[in-house]
Amino acid sequence: MMTSVKLRDVIGPAFYETHRLIKRGAIDEAVERGGRGSLKSSFVSVEVVLQLIAHPDCHALVCRQVGDTLRDSVYAQILWAIDKLGLGDKFRCTQSPLQCVYKPTGQRILFRGLDDTMKIKSIKLPFGYIGVLWFEEADQIKGGEAAVRNV
Repeated sequence: MMTSVKLRDVIGPAFYETHRLIKRGAIDEAVERGGRGSLKSSFVSVEVVLQLIAHPDCHALVCRQVGDTLRDSVYAQILWAIDKLGLGDKFRCTQSPLQCVYKPTGQRILFRGLDDTMKIKSIKLPFGYIGVLWFEEADQIKGGEAAVRNV
């Protein structure tokens, strides 16, 4: 079980309302804007982990345009979120393959570059579905919103 963590200790105030809307099920998509240091990646990484725990048949896929940048950016950010939420003992995170597995259920957080979108289409999971998608630095994705929708 997750230790008691206060929302204000893990995400910035600019994201409180988006978190509440997601938690209530009022929205199923959010586009967060902000420059470097805006805390948007911190917020999204926490939300990815929380959504996984809230939906036991759901897996997450985290994408960036260039696969070589995943480990030092979004993977590291997910590790940070897991730690901030006090869930380090509940996840097994590996660098080969690059993924985090929620040990109680076997749910996965997968990391993929969009260098070759065909690799994404061939992802097979042991159960459930990919219900959470995070596109980091979406403005850098070749093909823009149409490419994101295609994934």
